[in-house]
Amino acid sequence: MGNRQVDQSTVYIGSVNLDPRSESTNTELGLFARCPELAKEVIRVINISKLQSSYRLRFAPDGESLEWLATDDQGEVVLSEEPEVTPFMRLRTMFFAPFVPEQLL
Repeated sequence: MGNRQVDQSTVYIGSVNLDPRSESTNTELGLFARCPELAKEVIRVINISKLQSSYRLRFAPDGESLEWLATDDQGEVVLSEEPEVTPFMRLRTMFFAPFVPEQLL
């Protein structure tokens, strides 16, 4: 996938994830459409979604563990465990992690 400049006039519609595995391994389909009105509306929807359902990730003060940052009505919330992940999901990940090649993570 070539580099594309974000210019707020072109929108990509498709199923591809923006990661190396999707670029090299998965077969996915998408198209670019030059439509400034649609591109601006997509940016607006993404910005609203980011505020309501996404997390920023950073290293904790110890420099090794991670923190997830979210925003709610009271401001920024810092979580020390991955949100929306059940204990079963953590166990499953710990079990399968040694068998998944690093470049596919």
